[in-house]
Amino acid sequence: MPHEQFEEAVPLYAIGTLDSQERLAFEAHLLTGCTACRTALKEFQEVAALLPYGLPAAAVPPTLGTQVMAAVVQEPPQPKEKPSPTRGQWVDQMLPSRSSWRSLALSPALALVPVLLLAGTGWYALSLRSQVSLETAHRQQLETTLQEETVRLATLQRKSAEQEQLVASLQEELKRNSGDLSGLQASLAERETELARLRTQLAQREQATLRKAIVQQDELVPFLRSPQVKVIALHGSEMAKSAGALLLFDPESKKAFLYAFNMPLLPAGKTYQLWAILDKPISAGLFGTDTGHKSRLVIRRIPELAHITKFAVSLEPAGGRPQPSGDIYLVGQL
Repeated sequence: MPHEQFEEAVPLYAIGTLDSQERLAFEAHLLTGCTACRTALKEFQEVAALLPYGLPAAAVPPTLGTQVMAAVVQEPPQPKEKPSPTRGQWVDQMLPSRSSWRSLALSPALALVPVLLLAGTGWYALSLRSQVSLETAHRQQLETTLQEETVRLATLQRKSAEQEQLVASLQEELKRNSGDLSGLQASLAERETELARLRTQLAQREQATLRKAIVQQDELVPFLRSPQVKVIALHGSEMAKSAGALLLFDPESKKAFLYAFNMPLLPAGKTYQLWAILDKPISAGLFGTDTGHKSRLVIRRIPELAHITKFAVSLEPAGGRPQPSGDIYLVGQL
C-alpha cells in the first residue's frame, strides 16, 4: 500500500473517523516505526485537543435523566459470541483493500475534513496565541508599573524613617534643653505634622496603585480571554515610524482595548486621539503616554463597529477635537 495513503489517513485517525479496518491498518503501519507519520499524528492530535474549546456550550436535554434511569432498569442484552478469525482473515482485517482506501481518499466530503480542520484550528490557535501574548505583555507592563511604584514607596518610607529619627532627636534635645522648651515643642509639632502627611501620602499611593492594578486586571483579563476578540495592528506614520499599536475589540460587546508603544512624548497642551473611520472620522477616546512611551486606552463601546473601515491616531489639542486637525501618528486597516 502506498505511503501517501497512510499520510492522508493521519488527520482522520487523529479525530477518530477511520473505521475499524482502516484504523488497524494505520496502527500496524505506525508499529513499523514510520517517523514521518508519528510526527504528523502528534501534531494533529495536539490541534484536535483544542477543538472542544471552540465549541459553544450545549444545554442538557430535560429528558436526559429519565432516559438514563430507563436505560439502567432495562435488562442488558446477552453478548453474542463471535467466531475467532482465522490467520488469513485476521490479516485481511488488518490490511483493508485498496478500493476502501481509494474511496476514502477520493471522497470530496472526507477530503475537505482535514482542510477545514487545519484552517479552523490554525485560526483558533493563532488567535489564542495572540491573546496570550497580549495578556503577557500587559501583565509585564503592570509589573513594571508596580516596580516603579515600589521604588517611590521605598523613597517615601526612607523619608518617613528619617523624619522619625529627626523627631526622636528633637525629643532628646528637648530633654537636654528644657530652657528652650517652647521652641522645641513647636519644631517637634511641625515635624510630627510632616511625618503624618508623609504617612498619609504613602497610604494613599499604596491604595491607589493597588486599586488601579486590580481594576485593570479584573477588566482586561476576561476580555482578552474571550474567543470573540479580534486584533487590528496599527502602524506608525512618517511622524512616528517606530511606533505601533494593537487594537483588540469584541464585536458582540463592542468593547475595545488599545495598547500603543514607542509613541513620542506629548508636547505640553497636547493629547493623542483615536478615530474610528466610517464615512467620516468618529472619536473613540483620548490617551497619553507613560515614561516608557507606552499608552493604554479602554474603550467601553465603539460606535457603529460593523461599518468601520479603519482606525487612526492623531495629535490634537488637550481635550480633543470633533474632527482630526493634527498630524496622523498611527493607521490601521480593519
